[in-house]
Amino acid sequence: MSDSSYNIQAVLFDLDGTITDPKEGIINSVLYAVEQSGLKEENPETLDCFIGPPLHLSFQKRYLVNEEDSFEMVKKYREYYAQKGIFECHLYKGVEELIKKLFEADIFLSLATSKPIKYANQLLEHFHLDDYFDFTAGSNMDGTRTDKKEVIAFALENIPPFDPQEILMIGDREFDIEGAQHHHLLTAWAEWGYGKSEIIKPLSPHFIYQNPLDLIKVLF
Repeated sequence: MSDSSYNIQAVLFDLDGTITDPKEGIINSVLYAVEQSGLKEENPETLDCFIGPPLHLSFQKRYLVNEEDSFEMVKKYREYYAQKGIFECHLYKGVEELIKKLFEADIFLSLATSKPIKYANQLLEHFHLDDYFDFTAGSNMDGTRTDKKEVIAFALENIPPFDPQEILMIGDREFDIEGAQHHHLLTAWAEWGYGKSEIIKPLSPHFIYQNPLDLIKVLF
């Protein structure tokens, strides 16, 4: 990033696992959906696998339910999440400073999250970050546009027409890196989140940062 050949004009942020640590709220919401669906979860400590991917796909993979039942579980999940789970999270240390620095540098900021736009905007407002972001790209409540490639495409359709190599995607999971690479964007792995090194590093993201403060040091 310190190479002068990179002229970053826009940054796309993943939300869960990158800006916020949502583990408590997501796990509690999953457990609620599982109980309400008459299923059992024997290893709740491993449910951080739900952080990042589209929920219906995670329910299908974890509980071997069909697509229709997985969307019913998503509805149950949201019963808890909308009331309590959404705010059972916290900002990662240094991420607010990073966002402020980028904003002050007049860099265009957008979310690019698989979380529904409604919830994403609620979280930005809750943490008083909404004034820093120019756009929120996310999924729809009906379960469409959850794939990160689609989310990023939606973001790119709604931000100024920067060159792809002037846009940096920051995210913690492989979906963020692969989605950005699909659109030929620069990629930064947020190592502080929930991505696994053995999965992310073979994807060769342009940059790897252990915490948001490292990114501040390099950018500024």
